[in-house]
Amino acid sequence: MLLENSPGMKLIPQSNVLRLGLLGFLLVGLAAIPTNELFAQSQIPIEIPGERAPVLSLGDLEYIEINTPSISPQAKQLIVFVHGTPGSFNAFIRYMNDPQMRENFHMIAVTRPGWVERDAEKIPSLDEQAAALEPLLRMDASGKGAILMGHSYGGPVIAKTAMSYKELVAGLVFVASTGDPEISGPRWYNRFAVVIPRFILGDGLKGANAEIMPLRPQLEAMLPDWENIEVPVLIVQGDRDRLVNPRNAEFMQEMLINADVTYLWREGQGHFVLWEEASLIVDSIIEKFATAD
Repeated sequence: MLLENSPGMKLIPQSNVLRLGLLGFLLVGLAAIPTNELFAQSQIPIEIPGERAPVLSLGDLEYIEINTPSISPQAKQLIVFVHGTPGSFNAFIRYMNDPQMRENFHMIAVTRPGWVERDAEKIPSLDEQAAALEPLLRMDASGKGAILMGHSYGGPVIAKTAMSYKELVAGLVFVASTGDPEISGPRWYNRFAVVIPRFILGDGLKGANAEIMPLRPQLEAMLPDWENIEVPVLIVQGDRDRLVNPRNAEFMQEMLINADVTYLWREGQGHFVLWEEASLIVDSIIEKFATAD
């Protein structure tokens, strides 16, 4: 079964010229970030259409699941994909469709609490986001523990999850992720966006702003806990990422003093590295986790 974007997920519209102009001003500023990069989290091109996996609910989140039959009697290790802000499980369809990933892993991609409905109240607490993932981690039947993969804002979500549920987490994959409180807090346009009405800013970026505004103190509180992460870690970062400062990857590498860290620094890549380097990331995940035994 191949997956395609779920028709139930409402995507951020790009047709509103006024909205795009304002968002370009707010989120691009003088850096001139390409406008389409603003929508990368929630609109992912899928090259191969196919059947739609059922969308399942668990508490405040939704997820899709792939666990293809195997000739091996051993259960496949679970990997859980966690999107950024804004976003949905659609961000990881490319990985869910990958033959190598299907052969080696039991996969779950989530739509985080607060994003199941585009206009829902957001849940900016990393503690609550981690707690929502905990029941999914217990679905691992391999006995190895679950691997968590997070993109962008999904990075601190999976880091907090690993810190809070250490016994359930066996590996982490950070892709273009934020983590350093010194460079990950709200910027001037985030503060300005607080007063912009939702009908102008849009549900997606208004919601993203609601998650970003209280992020810094939470990252500061996490600082002593990075050393408690002792599982294998893969960090993927592009040097031209204009939405997440690339120095976040260096921060995580320095903080993970008790983890086996593999660091993929991708020259010429930006925040799209999750999709543009998907084949390399898949190969790296297989090498790091599936061939570790």
